[in-house]
Amino acid sequence: MKFKKYLALCLAGVMSAGLFAGCGKAEASSDGSSSAQGSESSSQSSSDEIVTLKWVTVGSGMPSNYDSWAKKLNEYLGKKIGVNIEMEIVPWGEWDNRRSIIINTNENYDIIFGNSNNYISDINLGAYYDITNLVKTSMPDFYSYLPSQYWDAVSVGGKIYAVPTYKDSSLSNYAVWDKEIVDEYKLDINSLTTLQSLTETFEKIKKDKSDYPVYVKNDGLYYIFDVYDQLGAGLQVLGVRYDDKNAKVCFTLEQDDIYSQLQTIHEWYQKGIINPDAATLSEGRVYNVWRVAQGWPSAAKTVWGPQMGKDVVVAQVGDTIVSNDTVRGSLNMVSANTKYPEKCLEFLNIVNMDPKVRDMFYYGEEGVNFEYTSDNKVNKLNQDWTMAGYTQGTFFTVSQLASDEVNQWEEVKKLNENAKASVLLGFTFDYSNLKDQLANCLEIWLRYKSEILTGVLDPAQAVPEIKKELMSAGFQDVLDEAQKQVDAFLANKK
Repeated sequence: MKFKKYLALCLAGVMSAGLFAGCGKAEASSDGSSSAQGSESSSQSSSDEIVTLKWVTVGSGMPSNYDSWAKKLNEYLGKKIGVNIEMEIVPWGEWDNRRSIIINTNENYDIIFGNSNNYISDINLGAYYDITNLVKTSMPDFYSYLPSQYWDAVSVGGKIYAVPTYKDSSLSNYAVWDKEIVDEYKLDINSLTTLQSLTETFEKIKKDKSDYPVYVKNDGLYYIFDVYDQLGAGLQVLGVRYDDKNAKVCFTLEQDDIYSQLQTIHEWYQKGIINPDAATLSEGRVYNVWRVAQGWPSAAKTVWGPQMGKDVVVAQVGDTIVSNDTVRGSLNMVSANTKYPEKCLEFLNIVNMDPKVRDMFYYGEEGVNFEYTSDNKVNKLNQDWTMAGYTQGTFFTVSQLASDEVNQWEEVKKLNENAKASVLLGFTFDYSNLKDQLANCLEIWLRYKSEILTGVLDPAQAVPEIKKELMSAGFQDVLDEAQKQVDAFLANKK
């Protein structure tokens, strides 16, 4: 479709926001009727017909061997569940705009990838099908396989509108160290997992190496906020600490744990431990003496070390946490207009639970992109497959690479199973009446964020200034309404 036509459709979508006509994308004989939002479809395919479902997702564009891959996949899917799939893989740089056009113009699709950035707003538009009852009947295998708290995490108003991708769906942070430095200084990295504990070591390294032990870009040491559930508002200065049983909604910069770390970061900046241009850098550098990254232990060998071109060792920083935000990082939603909601979920069930299908999405076409070894592991034949594995389905039914020394997916699964749940898991903040206040508060925070998280600003001066500006923009209204909703949520859980 031409861009001008898209623009016209966008204008039409704005003029009729929230009004969705029945024009679902499913290619099979039917009576042409569409299912009502939230009800089971009355126009399902008969058992012997093939329906074609369109799945829109993000990646590095369409694979060069898409046609031959799709032919093999659809032959298998057709026999198994009476479905053929049509993929649209949108390049990363085009994703936000393309997704917005699809949703706001009511363009035909059956399943679409998304995350917490747009999940609530799209639900409010009426874009997604209420699959609350269907997940139990149309994808029973995956419904049982996924931990129940993950279904809670995608529930909004007691209804489910998304199928979460069961992967590294909890959050674990690791301090990633250059092993050469650790060995040279005989460091016990497991005792150096707080910022305050690192100062003396970083002073030595700075003096000896004439380099910056902490080299960051303009988002600074952002991970310090990971212990606060941000209520889905996307505002780091607003939150509830994940383990606070009283669930006090707070201005995070004033909390002792955050404020003390901001003091240390400022101290590091003054001592030259942090690179002086950090607040203005949009990209970091490849080499780091130390940094904190989200992942799992074996990523030291499979990801972080190879990326840096060095051997690295890691130590976990803090608890593994599961929250709405961590689960909502990768979701697949069914269109409100699909003629085949049951088939959509049957398809997502087989993507998650059938290893043959899972490998075809994750690795590509057998014999072209990968091959199986005699012990049912995978050898990649090239790096040409352009679909993004994390958008598709669970990691835990993907076949292991023959080159992997350990099964990293089992490692991730154990982290998920032992994760500590946020006290607000399952809570969704309804800020529909506070959009202006939140937007203004976010704008204020973004003006300060880089300089305070890279240590340029002294928190003793900056935090009161930030608070004053936020309060003048309506931050107290946000705090009060959030606390009111949180209290009601906790009361209903008792």
